[in-house]
Amino acid sequence: MLRRGSRFLTVVASANIIWANIAVATMSKRKPYYTLASLQADNSVGYLVKRCGVLMTQVAEERFASLSISFTLWLVLTWLNAHEGHISATRLSTEIGHDMGALTRVVDELERRGYAKRERSRRDRRAVEIAITASGRQQAQDARRVLVELLNQLVAPFSSEEVDTLIQLLRRLMLHLLEAAERATPAQKVRARTATRKSKAEASR
Repeated sequence: MLRRGSRFLTVVASANIIWANIAVATMSKRKPYYTLASLQADNSVGYLVKRCGVLMTQVAEERFASLSISFTLWLVLTWLNAHEGHISATRLSTEIGHDMGALTRVVDELERRGYAKRERSRRDRRAVEIAITASGRQQAQDARRVLVELLNQLVAPFSSEEVDTLIQLLRRLMLHLLEAAERATPAQKVRARTATRKSKAEASR
């Protein structure tokens, strides 16, 4: 009986590998979606995702204006709240997309309000890590309702099935981008960080 079950699992695993290979082969043979002639801002995945992010941040900041905390501060608090224990400033900067200068100012403000704290790392006493406080955890939870209301308004024109599909596609895109980022060479990563800082500086002028 065990042998039969084992053979069945082997067949299923083999079938999955075959289908995966077929999918990869199909993608490799697929005609590129974009060409130099067809690429436009209104059909560029990169531009559309970036533009949506910018607009959503602007709208969210307006909604948070009535609260005692800004959307930018809340984002950092929420990430700290979801992260157990302490986290280095470098990793936090990478995760939320803030350069170190901007992140330092945000953490300074959170620390001033008693929502976050800096402490020496237990693993390396030379390093400083950031953690959320009990009041910061409460603030993150209290302001969460504003974002829930906003997101529900943003997806109101779409059916539940469409929203599920959009989320699935965005997750796949994010995973693909994470894999691409991991494959980047050190020189490429440095150029990417430099370009990001430059674009943010220009946008703030």
